[in-house]
Amino acid sequence: MRRLLERQQAGELATRHVRAVAETVGVSERTVWRWLEQAKATGQVEAGVRQGYAVSDEVWALLGEVGGNVAELRRRLAAASGGASVPSASTLHRVIRRD
Repeated sequence: MRRLLERQQAGELATRHVRAVAETVGVSERTVWRWLEQAKATGQVEAGVRQGYAVSDEVWALLGEVGGNVAELRRRLAAASGGASVPSASTLHRVIRRD
């Protein structure tokens, strides 16, 4: 993103540059243009660090108690959270499948 932004500021940015980046990272050209606008507006040219959800040993144990039922697991997590944020059912499914 830094190089694209530098080219744009120098007046040298062409669609072929954006197209090459889009093909390399597997996104649409529109996405790269949007990233470029965000970088220009915020000054942030590096991707942010994402914090993924990890299933704790306690959650694994609770999953075993509910017989692998992720919907019931989420209900129990929500009831025990006392208003704290609970991951969505799709996040739980994805993380449990991954791990």
